[in-house]
Amino acid sequence: MRLRLLLLLLFPVLLAGCNPDPNPGPRIDLVGSTSPAFISSDRLSTIPTDTFTTRLFAEARDTVNGPALTRLRITVDYTPTRNPYTYPTTTAFDPDLVPKDTLPLVYLDSVLAPGTRAIAFQYTAVTRSTSGQERWTFQIEDAEGRSNKRSYQLTLRNPDSLLTYHRYSMRLQAPRTRKSRSFATLASGLVLPAFALGSSPDQIANRDSVDLVYQPITGGQAGLAAPADPTVRLSGWLRKRTTQFRRTTLDANAFGSADTTPELVAAFDAGTAFTPVTRTGSLSKGQVVAFRTATGKSGLILIEDFPTAPAAAIQAQVRITK
Repeated sequence: MRLRLLLLLLFPVLLAGCNPDPNPGPRIDLVGSTSPAFISSDRLSTIPTDTFTTRLFAEARDTVNGPALTRLRITVDYTPTRNPYTYPTTTAFDPDLVPKDTLPLVYLDSVLAPGTRAIAFQYTAVTRSTSGQERWTFQIEDAEGRSNKRSYQLTLRNPDSLLTYHRYSMRLQAPRTRKSRSFATLASGLVLPAFALGSSPDQIANRDSVDLVYQPITGGQAGLAAPADPTVRLSGWLRKRTTQFRRTTLDANAFGSADTTPELVAAFDAGTAFTPVTRTGSLSKGQVVAFRTATGKSGLILIEDFPTAPAAAIQAQVRITK
């Protein structure tokens, strides 16, 4: 009798567990392909700052009467940190000593138009330049506060992580408008689009790490400028880094030979300051520019090319002190 009573008590619970949630939240899917460039699942790479593209599709569970989609958010968690680390060469390595990033980088935080019930979104970004993992998370939310998300992890094994300086390639895409400019953080090698530097509290923190901006020059030329340069005109930015640029007489071979911290520092010290020091003016292929960031890191930028496909850009190589 007691057994029968126990079964009767459990039976409603089991039935409730089988009933589906009448509104489990919006759908979100990542659309992949066999091409390495289109990513929707975990990947392992040995190519720093590799370009990749992701496509996502999201829709309300009930596309007729259900709650509309209200927000799309893309975040990136870098492990252990997005910046390079100087690994010890004479003592045992203790991974607990590597600085950790405590907050994700908010890549996109977009409030959707009222009544939106389905979206298709494609974006292109670059992988990290230092060894480690980066987890990309895509979250969609509806008007009832329900959300769903998808994610994948990219792992980079950089064979030159033990160098005393950091090196990587950088591609800055030319802006179509002032609101589509390319921004870069030189220490980490991350290139950020304008929408990653919005006015939400999380994205305001991204602004504080920006060292340079792609600057169009009249006549179709291109240059680099610090966020603090008055011609950049970044309205609403409370803090703007003052990166300094200097001319050098170095060529590509000399750039390749600058492979120690003292040499990178000396290259900047020996350079001739641009006027003003916060922008380079028009750049040319093969030119080597020295820089010093607001945080005191010195380095060199080799202008490799000005590709025009798939979009106009500056292609450069960067070497910077850790």
